[in-house]
Amino acid sequence: MPLLSITVDETVWQNRKDDMTSALPKIREMLCNKLDVGQEFASLTLTPVFGLTDQTKVNGDLRVLGKESRGPEVLQDVATTLQTMLSEAAADHASVRITTMDPAKYMAKR
Repeated sequence: MPLLSITVDETVWQNRKDDMTSALPKIREMLCNKLDVGQEFASLTLTPVFGLTDQTKVNGDLRVLGKESRGPEVLQDVATTLQTMLSEAAADHASVRITTMDPAKYMAKR
């Protein structure tokens, strides 16, 4: 269940909103393939924000449930691919953070 929150500085959002939005299906497909999870369990959000001028303009914060098959190599590959996809869609550098959640301490109601 990848949960991806993408924040995009308003200065980038103004010019790249359509590119960022149209990239979401391919990003979801990549995440679900690399993390071996069905698309129905993925949640991606894209939010324009106002930030400081010296900060990264595009940030992807990904949360995933920990699983033996999602070791450091897999997560590094996901981070690299996600960073590339976000940077291309934004035409600007993107930062990516991944948090692994403990399945025993996570609860969701759908």
